Amino acid sequence: MQNETSFNLQQQTELDALSGPPPPYTDDYPPHPTRLPNNLNLSRLAEETLQSTNISSLQLKMIASCTDSWHSTPYECCSVLEDRFLLLGYHDGVQLIDLKNPDMKAKTIIWIRARDITVIESCRVVLILAGRYKQVRCYSYDGLLRLIYAVLGIDWNQRKNTKFQVPLLKDWEYVASLSGKVKDEEIDHLPPQQQPTTTIKNEPSFTQVNLIEQPISSLTKPYYTVNNITLQKLYYKLPDSKDALSVQTYQTSVYVFAAIRHRDKIVLWQRKRDHPLRPFYRLKVFWIPAESKCISFADDRSTLRHILVVFANEATAIELRDSKVKTVPIDPILERIYQTTWVREQYEHQLASPRSPNSPIPTLFSRQEQSDTYPMLPVSLSVPPIQWTSLIQLPFYPDILPATTLTTEYSIPPSYSTVITSLPSSAPDPVALPSASAPQLFFATLLKQSYIIDLSGSLFSTQVYKWSEVPIHIEFIQLDCNVNDWCVVGFGTETIEIIHIKSAHIVQRVMRGVPVKFLGRWDESVPREGKKNKSVFRSLIWACHANERIHVYMLKPDDVLLATLPL
Repeated sequence: MQNETSFNLQQQTELDALSGPPPPYTDDYPPHPTRLPNNLNLSRLAEETLQSTNISSLQLKMIASCTDSWHSTPYECCSVLEDRFLLLGYHDGVQLIDLKNPDMKAKTIIWIRARDITVIESCRVVLILAGRYKQVRCYSYDGLLRLIYAVLGIDWNQRKNTKFQVPLLKDWEYVASLSGKVKDEEIDHLPPQQQPTTTIKNEPSFTQVNLIEQPISSLTKPYYTVNNITLQKLYYKLPDSKDALSVQTYQTSVYVFAAIRHRDKIVLWQRKRDHPLRPFYRLKVFWIPAESKCISFADDRSTLRHILVVFANEATAIELRDSKVKTVPIDPILERIYQTTWVREQYEHQLASPRSPNSPIPTLFSRQEQSDTYPMLPVSLSVPPIQWTSLIQLPFYPDILPATTLTTEYSIPPSYSTVITSLPSSAPDPVALPSASAPQLFFATLLKQSYIIDLSGSLFSTQVYKWSEVPIHIEFIQLDCNVNDWCVVGFGTETIEIIHIKSAHIVQRVMRGVPVKFLGRWDESVPREGKKNKSVFRSLIWACHANERIHVYMLKPDDVLLATLPL
């Protein structure tokens, strides 16, 4: 059963009538297993922020539930095909959920343990990190889509893009033989059956689907056949991709890049986007001194430039052209703000709890002048060393931040007209440096604090984005495409928090006090006349453990808001 909960504070809904287990999205988790909280309790400041960020339009929807143990992490990843079909990486197979048919139970379509699913629709491939040896498999997008349509009993001719067909097995094997060995420019020819100009006959209207549950070999897992064809065989493994930890992709107008993270190296793959049967070519291998926490791509607005690699004690940027490695320094001002913020958090925590004889907060600090923005740290208080958590390129330019928080490197004096029209008693604030004159900016997370910096380590703003716990994963969402107003969502081990970029305040704790795991993100590519397609946020998906069950939730904007997006 699926439940939907709106974050609108002004609506009073009869949530008690819902029989499904509640998401623990308030500070006080309800003890009753079937009772939902009546409303969200937010501070006055948070309520004001909600109205300006459209956060109240978000809906929380449960899309799956099971009784497995959380220790086995049954759900690990997800992705969406054709803006309709959700693939869930389950511990014993890839499950399928039709988002247009909420009453349908999840169906297993491929019996493999998927740890990462990345859909690259423009190349008609799906990368799945799966199997006992954690190898990256390259599946045919159209092969998986044909399997989905057959299992759900949907007419294949009703698919969104009918110009693409399922490749022949021999053609797919030919692509597999070239993968990792040959550059795109060195390929003499491609399989003719899938040339874009080739006309392919439609399949017969009758589709025969069989599930082989007890194969002859005891080592073979169940599988589907569609018209006597095993569609899940349309995949190949990328060479030397064993023991992969994660996959990151980046697309340009010509190429798609895939960076596969291993414990001791990062392998960069590349392929052209002009043909569905292009092979992946191993472009470069970067050896790293230790296992990294995460990796991501960085560009200069026009060209892919770096792979960002984050370790516990440092963050580095690898130049793709010459493989040079640059360490991202920590600005002295950032370090001082970090230390002061940490001390103040300890102090505030001490005020909220009874005085302990072992308190790390000395009496000296409690008498310190609060007007001092960056007070000197007491000698007796030892701030733990700064550790990196993640470094992600911002998908927007944050010129919406308060002018008083901008650093001198990223602010300029106001215009002359603004100065002469201002009152003598109130000097106008500076304005943000135009994005065309500024380098790319990044969201740097250091344990429970995040900052906006550039690759030289310089601060863009003195604002601190504070989390209740260290975020393991971070996502950015824009609820209204007409407004440059963003939120950042942090997924911890037991919390999911939404912070407004402009105010740096937590506007919503979606989950708290239960184990959670980020699964994936769903963005829709919206066509625009005469312009490049726009990527529009549709939902964030995660799993949590509550009431002795595992639930999969989707956080999505209101459908009415999506209907007003400009084309």
